[in-house]
Parts: sequence; structure tokens; C-alpha cells
Amino acid sequence: MQVIRNNFGASQYDAYVDGAVAGSLHYRIEGDQMWLLHTAVDQEFRDTDLDDRLIRTALADAHSRRLSVLPFCHQVRKRVFNHPVYLQLVPAGERERFRESYEEILKDEAAWRRAEASRAARKPVLASVGKAEAA
Repeated sequence: MQVIRNNFGASQYDAYVDGAVAGSLHYRIEGDQMWLLHTAVDQEFRDTDLDDRLIRTALADAHSRRLSVLPFCHQVRKRVFNHPVYLQLVPAGERERFRESYEEILKDEAAWRRAEASRAARKPVLASVGKAEAA
């Protein structure tokens, strides 16, 4: 069972799976702003929606507390810009700065996917070359 709790003392939202901490989203409160700094999820839970649940919980909490959000964490930034309802939490004067860095993240991820696809396509060729040399 997954449970998300705000650990006020540590300024982080903790995700518990079967009673153990499996991930967290670190934040900082500055005046009427919540700075979402970093999301970390244990390797075994990376393919679950745990990181997304942490982010949605933090954004909902910021909204209910009437805090604006500065999405310094790239995962949070992706969520905010992919779901316009969350974009309203980012102060209008800060949106362009975060949008530009979000677009850079998308470019970097696309380049990484292309490189991974290229490496995957070459692996069988390299394996067969190694077998031919051994013979």
C-alpha cells in the first residue's frame, strides 16, 4: 500500500510503500512560495507512479495552502507544463524562465532516446562482429 505524507520537519513529502520510505520530494517554503527542489524514488519503484503521486500531492497541497510554486525539480516542471491546471500555480512572471528550461529538458530527453535507440540498433551488429573475429 502506498501512502504520501508531508514530513514538515524535513521539508519533504515522503512516499511509503508497505510502511517503508520509498521516495521523497524535497521542498522549501519561502514566504508565499513553495520551491519544489528534488524528487527521488528508490530504484525498485521507478516504474510505478510513485514519483507522479508525490508531485501531485505537493502541487495539491500548495494549492490548498494558497502557495505559488517554483518547479526547480525537472520532474515537477514536466508535470506542471504538461498539465495546464498546475501551470496556474507558477507565478506569471516566472513561467517563461521555467518554460525555457522545460523545453531544454525535452530536447535533452529526445537526444538521449535517439542515442539509446542507436546503441540498441548497433548491439546485434557488434555481437556478430565479435563472433566472426573469434572464428
